This record gives sequence, structure tokens and C-alpha cells, in this order.
Amino acid sequence: MNRQALAIIIQEGSRILTQVIRNRAILFTPSARPDSDEEPHEAIENRAPASAEPQPTPGRATAIATGCIPCSIGHLGTCSGLLNEAMRFARKDGLESGEVIERINMCMDELNALERVDLRPEMIHDLPAWEKSLAEQALTLSRSLRHDLEGISDAATLEAVAANTQVQRQQIGKAWFQERLARMTPEQREKVKEELTRRVQEEANDDSG
Repeated sequence: MNRQALAIIIQEGSRILTQVIRNRAILFTPSARPDSDEEPHEAIENRAPASAEPQPTPGRATAIATGCIPCSIGHLGTCSGLLNEAMRFARKDGLESGEVIERINMCMDELNALERVDLRPEMIHDLPAWEKSLAEQALTLSRSLRHDLEGISDAATLEAVAANTQVQRQQIGKAWFQERLARMTPEQREKVKEELTRRVQEEANDDSG
């Protein structure tokens, strides 16, 4: 597993588990049960992968199969952050603010990179079914978001677009994290678990302080 994929797993896992500890759940114990209908962390770790991942096609970089989704999640995350910042300026100065326009344009650049580089057809063609599905979700979100940004006419619409982007980006990131975690070796899972535990404990200490 390349470092980029591992970094996204840790990032998404940290986000999820921080929410869990804030709800006073106990981490990594058989009795832990998040307040949702999602599979427990232990079940995700132990269940068999839904399907075997295909071998890389000769001539393709081995990082392609694990690299395009993490990169896409990164682009969507950056775009989400930019829109949140744009909304902050829009509330104060309106859509005509140069800060708003600049951030919307930067978000558009992120979406162009996602569609034209990371998720172009040859990058997703040989992905396993579960990862290809997430790639298609990311593409759909990107195209819809780009269309919405081109037609924004008021701050209320920008706020709705920013909120939708953040929700869908988190859904895609969470799904990728869970599926990728289920396909890790025990040693890789242990490494991620240790890092997530450390980060969530730091977050809990910061909150209590």
C-alpha cells in the first residue's frame, strides 16, 4: 500500500473515530457500538473482502489502482474547504467579493484536476468494482458541483452547495476508508489502529483541556 493511500485511511479514520469518542463510545473494544446502524469497526476488520482486487495491467503504474481515489478525495476535501471559506466571506461582503470569486475559481481548478487527471477513463477502467463505484460517485459529485458553481447567483445557493459538497465528500471518504481497511493485512490494520488511537486520544485530551 502506498503512503498516499495510507495517509487517506488515517485521515478518514481519525475523522470517524473522533466523532465516536465525542459520543463517549469506547474505542477498539468488543463492547463498543457507535450510535448508528453502521457495521462495528471489528466487523469491518474481520469480514472477508467482497471481491479480490485485480492484478495491475501490464504497463500501468502499480500506484494507479490505489492512487486515484485518494487523490480525488483530496481534491474534493480541498474544494469543500474553499467553499466554506468562500461562504464566510460571502456572508460579510456578498458574492461580489474578490475573496469569494477567487475561492470558487480555485475549487473549479480542483474539480478540473479530479476529472481530467485522477479520474480520467484509463485511471478507473481496471479498478475493482467497489473502488470503481466510488470513483463514479466522485465524478458525479464533481460534475454536479461544477455545474452548480457556474450558476451561483446568491449566498443562499452557495451555502447549499458548500453543505452538500462537504456531506458527500465525507460519505465517499468514509466508504473508501472502510473498504480499504477491510482489505488490509493484519500488520497494516494494526499500524492504522495505533495511529488512529493516538490521534483520537490527543483530540480527547484537547477537548478535556
